[in-house]
Amino acid sequence: MPSILPVLRTRRDRRIAKQRISSNRTRGTLFSLGILLSLFLAAFIIIGAYAYADITQDLPSIDILPRLLNPPDGLLLQPTRIYDRTGAELIFTFSPTDDSRTRRYIPINAKNPQHIPATLIDAAAAVADPQFWSHPGFTVQGYNDPDSHPTIAQKLVNELIIYNEAPTFRRAIRERILAAQITARFGRAQVMEWYLNSANFGSYAFGVDAASQFYFSKSPEELTLVESAILAATSETPALNPLDAPQQALERGRDLILTLKLSNTEMIAALAETPTFESAPRSHPKLPRLSSTWSCPNSIRKSRASGLSAAGLTSLPRSIMTYRSKPRVQRKYTQPAWPD
Repeated sequence: MPSILPVLRTRRDRRIAKQRISSNRTRGTLFSLGILLSLFLAAFIIIGAYAYADITQDLPSIDILPRLLNPPDGLLLQPTRIYDRTGAELIFTFSPTDDSRTRRYIPINAKNPQHIPATLIDAAAAVADPQFWSHPGFTVQGYNDPDSHPTIAQKLVNELIIYNEAPTFRRAIRERILAAQITARFGRAQVMEWYLNSANFGSYAFGVDAASQFYFSKSPEELTLVESAILAATSETPALNPLDAPQQALERGRDLILTLKLSNTEMIAALAETPTFESAPRSHPKLPRLSSTWSCPNSIRKSRASGLSAAGLTSLPRSIMTYRSKPRVQRKYTQPAWPD
């Protein structure tokens, strides 16, 4: 009877050969996939690097914010003024009162006798940026909406740094990069302090001190909870301010109070309060019509250029006066209509 060992050995060798071939095919497939994945990842990194370089090209420096907002020489602490063509006679000052002095910069630090109260800080965060104390300064939300600036840091960037860039996807990414840089470098407390000292509260009142003095005749640290809520709501919609729309301003302030984390006693007391708004009607000056060839005098142009150079700027933010063929002024959010 012939031995079956050769047959078993042959079958074993065939089985081993098939397993080896299958293993080689598997290794080859995995190796090919690894190469393709590596090439894809390398291409993604290269494209991403070029895209990032293009987006961040000529990215403005965030160092201009202290130069614009920090006392005593911050450019935005000066009220906007309109002069005649000689640059000698003051025609009009964009200020809620006739006082054209430099606006006071109010810190957040409660150790300072004059400070921004915690009630206003909480109300401003609640209405303008509910996640202010937790996010990195920006959110992805609203990137495709040029009018959406969902965080306080993004609002500062939009109004003071990249105000003259066209509303594109590239601008939206740059806005978020700068907002993250501002938050990481200066901190959230400083961002909030800058925001409240530069926000538009309507009626030419820019900054919390001007607003509290104009609407309530008191310093910011004396504001009550409902007054703080009214100012915070006004900063989001300056047209609905206590002077031009007192009832709407009061209602929006009370609605905001309902969103704050307060005890029942504090909320009832705040909702029951009816603050007294100051009334200060304004009269606009009759501005002369100027020919279309009117231009800024050399003395003013040189003065403005030297000031911009000292601040590290190449052009004026929206909150600073710009000259046109007629003496019109651009401010944040609103553009006044002058009588003929």
